[in-house]
Amino acid sequence: MHRVAAPVLAVLLTGALGVGGALAQMPKGDSAQPKSMEQQKSMELNADKRVEGKIKSVQGSTVTLADGTTLSIPSSVQVPRDQLKPGAMIVAEYQERGGQKVATSVQIKG
Repeated sequence: MHRVAAPVLAVLLTGALGVGGALAQMPKGDSAQPKSMEQQKSMELNADKRVEGKIKSVQGSTVTLADGTTLSIPSSVQVPRDQLKPGAMIVAEYQERGGQKVATSVQIKG
C-alpha cells in the first residue's frame, strides 16, 4: 500500500507546486485592474478642457479673455508671444491646477 501511495502523493504535490509556481510568476499589471473612483476623478479633473475667445488683456504670461477667463501660459507652450495681444482670437486647451487654468496648447485664429 505504501508503495502505491508514495508515487501518487509525489505526483499530486508536484502538480500542486507547479500550478502554484506558475500563478506566482504571472505578471501583476494594473491594466486589467479597474481604476478606483479617486483615480478616475483625478484623471477627469486633469483632462484638458478647451476655451475659445478674444483676448481682452495680456499681462506677462497671463491672458484674460473677453468672457473673463484667465489663462496662465507657461513658457513650454509653443505660441508666437508677439501675437498674444488684445483683440486676437485664440483657441486654448488647459488643465486646472491649484485653482488656476494652465494652458497646455494655444493657437491663434485668424
